[in-house]
Amino acid sequence: MEENHEEEEEVVKPHQQEKQVVEEDEQPVKCITLYKRGGGRTGNNKVYGLSGKGQWRQEQRLRASRMEHHLGIHCSLEDLIQEQLSRFDGHYSRALGQRRRLKDMSQILMPTKCRLPVELACLSWYGNWRPSSILSLVQSFSRTPKSSSSSSGITASTPLSRSERVLSDLIKQTRTEELILDEEMAEIQATCILHLPFKKASMKTSSVASDLACVYSEFKKIDRVYNQAQKLRYRTLELVVKKLLNQSQAAEFLVAFAGIQEMVHEFAVCRNRQKKGPISVTIKSNNGMQQLIDSYLSSGR
Repeated sequence: MEENHEEEEEVVKPHQQEKQVVEEDEQPVKCITLYKRGGGRTGNNKVYGLSGKGQWRQEQRLRASRMEHHLGIHCSLEDLIQEQLSRFDGHYSRALGQRRRLKDMSQILMPTKCRLPVELACLSWYGNWRPSSILSLVQSFSRTPKSSSSSSGITASTPLSRSERVLSDLIKQTRTEELILDEEMAEIQATCILHLPFKKASMKTSSVASDLACVYSEFKKIDRVYNQAQKLRYRTLELVVKKLLNQSQAAEFLVAFAGIQEMVHEFAVCRNRQKKGPISVTIKSNNGMQQLIDSYLSSGR
């Protein structure tokens, strides 16, 4: 018994000694954080407003996934297409009836809190997609070979390719409407720079009221231009889905439309995490947008 007791002591003592060493040398443990693909840090979610824009992107991905599944099994797509279109209608027109504050206008026109810089430069025109880019996507889609995932893809032999002249005319017409809005905004900006009273306000109440009236007059003009841009965006998308494309083509287009937006967002998140230096992106991105569309369609995503 004494021998066994001594053996137990020999076993226990090294364990206690090791425990003491660990406690003496105890230091904070540094951990790494693993991120899911396409995800972001919680802090970044707050900074870039992912509670709103992120939820919209997630809903768009889910609807596009459902539509892609129905394309594969050749089910009726009419309800899904209408649902997707209604969601875009709600998304684009949600802000039309809202009363906006003057201090919020900069984020409406250039939403830096909910979009990363690269994403903003690629896609943003008064806060969202440039309508002519939507039509450019259709044009690229019509020239893409038939996809393996669907038997109703838009190919060079479909009726769409025979109406490329109509599509080209629509792109020109849409760009003209965009140019009109851009010129209106440029005129407003010139008025703000040259004529608004930025000097130190006098103490007279009548002078302050007059200055504020000038500011809010220009603010209402900016608000009107933004609303017209939102209407033009939805009108273009509705024209593509209901007039230019048949049901299967419209479904494939909406899937690609959601996929390109997600691809741009993932690329922007990746560039933002690297932070290796300044980012240089051309704002006038008609050619860049075309390359982006072609890259997405050729990848077969």
